Amino acid sequence: MKKRLIILMVLILGMMVVGCNKAESGGISQEYKDAMSKGKSNVIEEEYDKAIDYFKLALESKKDDTEAKNLIEQLSLLVEAKDSEEDGAYFLQIEKIDKINDIKTETDVVKDKDNEYNKIVLKNIDDSIDSFEEEINDGKYKSAQKDLEDTIEECKKSESLKEQLDKCNELLKICKEKKKEAEEQVASNSNSNASSNKSSDEKNSNKVWCYGMGHPGHYVDKENAILNYGVTGSLCDGCMREND
Repeated sequence: MKKRLIILMVLILGMMVVGCNKAESGGISQEYKDAMSKGKSNVIEEEYDKAIDYFKLALESKKDDTEAKNLIEQLSLLVEAKDSEEDGAYFLQIEKIDKINDIKTETDVVKDKDNEYNKIVLKNIDDSIDSFEEEINDGKYKSAQKDLEDTIEECKKSESLKEQLDKCNELLKICKEKKKEAEEQVASNSNSNASSNKSSDEKNSNKVWCYGMGHPGHYVDKENAILNYGVTGSLCDGCMREND
């Protein structure tokens, strides 16, 4: 009887120990822990494809685990953002970067890498905006205005681009002002040329061509010329006297 009681107590104690261990670990297997740990290490080393594989392995050990799922989603977006770099699709990259930060996770291991990459993308956008300023300085107002207006529309889509949006709006204002000044200058020059041509035409309308009668031809005032002299044309007083 005593022997049975001892065996029963050992079994009860064993069950209690197992129960406590499960409670402490929350029912998480060692395989899950190892996979999550290795996945995070791969993120730090920027081996994102390997990290995704480890997080998927963690999901096999713990079905429907939100943390593993969200880390996979974050990494997939980060990989897509990096793949878009060669195409210069900076605003598409910003869109994916913003989505990563909107996904909730217990660890910030992916978000930290995301924020590091965000600085690179912002630098690329800043360089593009600087090139628009160069266009303005070179007098390429039409192309600069279009580039700025397109960039402004893209910047409006992300709160992280407020600084770039403000700079573009300021440059667009300067661009329009300089474009207006240039157009006014062209109009002024055109009016000046028209006025000059008009004066020249009026001046020439008071003159006639003297055929010279043995002397080189030349223009003379109408009042000093004999118009339609003979059949050859007009003749000025000077030439007329020399031939008298």
